[in-house]
Amino acid sequence: MTRLILIRHGYSVGNKERRFSGQADIPLDEIGILQAREITEYVVNNFDIDAVYSSDLSRAYETVRGIAEAFSLPVIKRKGLRELDVGVWQGRPVSEIAEEYPEEFNLFRTNVGRYRPVGGESYEEMMKRAMDEIYRVVAENKSKTVVIGTHGGVIRVIRAFIKGLSLDEIKTLSHVPNASVTILEERDGALSIAVEGYNGYLTQKTTEIQLG
Repeated sequence: MTRLILIRHGYSVGNKERRFSGQADIPLDEIGILQAREITEYVVNNFDIDAVYSSDLSRAYETVRGIAEAFSLPVIKRKGLRELDVGVWQGRPVSEIAEEYPEEFNLFRTNVGRYRPVGGESYEEMMKRAMDEIYRVVAENKSKTVVIGTHGGVIRVIRAFIKGLSLDEIKTLSHVPNASVTILEERDGALSIAVEGYNGYLTQKTTEIQLG
């Protein structure tokens, strides 16, 4: 069995300011830094880690960097683990997007699996690249335990894929909390979800469920 420990990045400046972070390199805020320390302690006390991967965006990398250091491992950065490319929405406040792009924003709110920000990518495209990356990581780490630092949208589409949800059904699947653990298990090519969005180790559970 190969075990993949997916970790959504800690609370970020973008979360705090209610902006569409997308693929902008927005850092953790003070709460996110604390969450990263607490998730490191939780993982170190409960797992033996063989490899650490991360999105190349700093909010994901900084969330898992302490875990890598604790096990004397490098952090392997992969662009395929980035958050959704939100195009012209990137870095902008939710309130502005809702006013300037009312139809697109309404689709984002009501059927997220079918929306595509202007100049960005769709959830279907994100799902394909995320699953390609997951299977690549599995192939590189057979029968090992791997930490993967990534984003809310990525974890959402991975869960949707494993659950067999259609694009129209993704809206029924909420984001996991910031700095939470979702554990996948791979056996003979089949993926299953063993733990979903667990954050019981956090003293600061501040999160933002809508924006990556």
